Amino acid sequence: MQKAKRILNWLLPFIIFLGLALLLVAIPLIKKQTFLGSDSLFHYNRFYDAAMQLKTHKISYFQSNYGFLQTGRIMSALYGPVVAYLGGFLLLVAGSWFKFQILTDLIVLVGAALGMYKLCRVNEVSRKAAIFMGFIYMYSSTIVQWTTAQQFTALGAAIIPFVMVYATQMVRKFDVSYIGFAFTMSILIQTHLMSSVIAMVGILPFFIVGLIKADDSQRLQLIWHTVVAALITLALTINVWYNLLTLNLWNKLLPVYPVPEVRTYGYNFNSYSLINILKPTEFILFLVVLYFVIKRFKQIDLLTKTTAITGFAFLVIAWSHFPWGILQTAIPQLAFTLQFPKRFLVLAFVFLLLTFGRFVTYELKHVEKTGKYVLLASMVVLIIGSIGLDFYAIHQRSQNYVALNTKHHRNNYNDNSLYYYTKKHHRTIQKDTQSHDLGYLMHDYLKATPDYLPAKKNIVNFTQYNAFNPYLKYYHQYIKTNHLKTIRFKHYVKNDGSLTLKFKTNKSQTVQVPLAKYANTQVTINGNVVKNVKTTNLGAIIMHANKGENKINIKYMTSFTTRLLMVLTWVAWMIFIPVSVYKMRKR
Repeated sequence: MQKAKRILNWLLPFIIFLGLALLLVAIPLIKKQTFLGSDSLFHYNRFYDAAMQLKTHKISYFQSNYGFLQTGRIMSALYGPVVAYLGGFLLLVAGSWFKFQILTDLIVLVGAALGMYKLCRVNEVSRKAAIFMGFIYMYSSTIVQWTTAQQFTALGAAIIPFVMVYATQMVRKFDVSYIGFAFTMSILIQTHLMSSVIAMVGILPFFIVGLIKADDSQRLQLIWHTVVAALITLALTINVWYNLLTLNLWNKLLPVYPVPEVRTYGYNFNSYSLINILKPTEFILFLVVLYFVIKRFKQIDLLTKTTAITGFAFLVIAWSHFPWGILQTAIPQLAFTLQFPKRFLVLAFVFLLLTFGRFVTYELKHVEKTGKYVLLASMVVLIIGSIGLDFYAIHQRSQNYVALNTKHHRNNYNDNSLYYYTKKHHRTIQKDTQSHDLGYLMHDYLKATPDYLPAKKNIVNFTQYNAFNPYLKYYHQYIKTNHLKTIRFKHYVKNDGSLTLKFKTNKSQTVQVPLAKYANTQVTINGNVVKNVKTTNLGAIIMHANKGENKINIKYMTSFTTRLLMVLTWVAWMIFIPVSVYKMRKR
């Protein structure tokens, strides 16, 4: 009985967070709704492709042979490859898109809360206060955006608190556990590359403070352990950074959508920001933290000062009135890379919630009873405010879902929005997401997503991107071509991971097929390997078709170096995991 009580007590934070997560997904769960955001189909296609690879055992790490209309384009290799296959596995386990979404909602929400809880606990925040901080972080828009719109930055935000455990070590101990640091950072890189860059920026102030305040021996140890962690991380993520470098070197990959003005994508104090980015209750919480920091600046320790100053710095950086216009003029690449300054809010939330947790822990121990009641009342207001606005946002999504599910939509081929083909199959979103045929959703609801396709010239700014109009080109070259009435394309995935397209023509003619050709893509047309393949300005293959049946096969050919380094990645993980377990057991 005593052992059972200890286990239950140990599981208590998880049980609380799971209950709060179920509360948040109650509306879509009860109404059986799957919300689709602007990026949902992009990620769902990646998960579907990975799921079908795992199901059929026809693995192709580079080519998308099942997702993205079976065009053979490279996607997951450039964007969270490990998480793509993990998502594919969860999709097969769930059996439908609706169950998959609820399952991943719970994983992201509870994972984020546990990460914040862990960060607080290792930094001497009381258990009750740490649970409260986990709740606030779970219900922040940074995390909830996965539930409402499948924004992938939420997955990175769920992992970042685990990484920041090691950032705080740099100030608290003037040292860092290089095994834990390397593991968490590697998981983050394998999940979302931009989130890992933001995390590294967030770690830098702690590293600098640690170097300044440490003595000579501690300073050398901190530098050495940080370097070791970086080297281990490089070994564990070769498959990400090497392929990203080489694919961009060998191809003129189309970048992601460049925002015209970066500053417009920070948070502001308008109705949209106050509901979807930074809630009023959260802003009030940060003002309370600022009050405590100013009032007790001389008394608070180095760690609290560092977390507070760093958190407020990133709160300002994420603001739309930060001089982003000047920075964008100096660094035009920000339009392609960072895109949205509001992404830095995740660091503000993590550090300021940790700071608040440390203040709450101190206040509950030292203030009189009246002060405790005031503090507890403030926390109740924060809870009600966070829950209320999150439920309002989810209610709005639910209303939009009903409107989307009950009417047909015309194709809008000149926009980066959804393309609906409901009239063809007479299915609705609800039927597709409830169905055990995972392909229904992929074939009924399409979106133009030209990211990372091989272009013929480099696009370096918004003006060139806008003039090129890749969304329109993607529609005509891949979506519309895949649905031609005159030529019926049939797709076949082979055991070697290659993709074959068969079709018939009534005469000998030139045909543009909906297959993507990269620098290392081997193209075989009617049994003959073709060296000089003609392509469109967005990488779609143009071939000469004979009268009658034609067959074209594409296969991404990896170099010896690529295969060697991919193997080294797995070897690194196979060595790292048992060594880490051994060291933890020994400790």
